[in-house]
Amino acid sequence: MVLYSPMTSRLAEEPGEGAERGVGRAMTKAALSVYMYGLYLVSGVALPFLIAPHFTLGLFGLTAGDDMWIRFVGVLVGIIGSFYISAVLTRTDRFLAWTVPTRYVSATFLASMVAFGEAGMALLLFASLDALTASLTWVAIRADQEEQATA
Repeated sequence: MVLYSPMTSRLAEEPGEGAERGVGRAMTKAALSVYMYGLYLVSGVALPFLIAPHFTLGLFGLTAGDDMWIRFVGVLVGIIGSFYISAVLTRTDRFLAWTVPTRYVSATFLASMVAFGEAGMALLLFASLDALTASLTWVAIRADQEEQATA
């Protein structure tokens, strides 16, 4: 099993596993991008929805009638964030590229909700963040591919 050490930005394997997966190999730019986005989903979205759902929604001019649904969304976002983090920690590199179009879909949906008057302008912050991080990951994937091609 491959583990990531946030303190060193390096991937390392548990004792006894083979070196074929790259013991101590530096994390790629794309992996770091997805890892950070996963942390954002877990700590910046999921936890606030679970701990203080109405307060969190109120910050963005949103309301909801039932705590259960807001918290349920928080759990789902936390699960998705944990998939992002797990994909990086286990070096599931294909997953990194899969995150790009889904984040653009998310950004488009959020922006559409604002455009149709279903949500306040503050939701554009999340839409922008999704689009920006998707773009950063896409650029990072390309840079990593070029780096590997020249190595």
